[in-house]
Formats: sequence, C-alpha cells, structure tokens
Amino acid sequence: MNTTEETEPVYCSEGIQILRAPVLASGGWKRRTVTDPQRVDELVDLYTDLGYETMTTGLDPSSFGKACMACAVTACATYVALFTRRPDGG
Repeated sequence: MNTTEETEPVYCSEGIQILRAPVLASGGWKRRTVTDPQRVDELVDLYTDLGYETMTTGLDPSSFGKACMACAVTACATYVALFTRRPDGG
C-alpha cells in the first residue's frame, strides 16, 4: 500500500489560477499572497509604505481543485491575489 498519497499535505492554492496573472507577471508584478479581501488593505498599506506599487486581482473559481471544492465556493471565491512591484516596473 502506498501511504504517500494519504500523508502528503494538500494546499488550497495548488493549481488555482489567478485572473490576469500572466499579464501582470509580464509587467514586472510579483505575486505576494492570496488572502481574504477584508484583510488585503492591511497588506496593501504595508507594501505601499515599503515603496511598492500594489495590484489585486481575483481568482478563477473554475480552477479550484477537488480538495478545495468543499469550502471554495463559499469562502475562497471572493479571495484576491496581491501583486507588488517597484515603481520603476522592476
């Protein structure tokens, strides 16, 4: 019996597609986190104080994996991804 599959952790962010991520990455943006929209303002303030530009974008609920389906529809569907970059675009 292979127990590796039973003991390996499953992460919610595994396989979730972030809307506009390829476009943002090509513009020099780096993904920092995925979080509840009620908490993202704190992070935006923090990164802004550190001199970064910030951008948020939604997640693609159709990309949520089987491990996420139990809560994703009610909780994570409203989550946002936070991206940052230096003002010079780098």
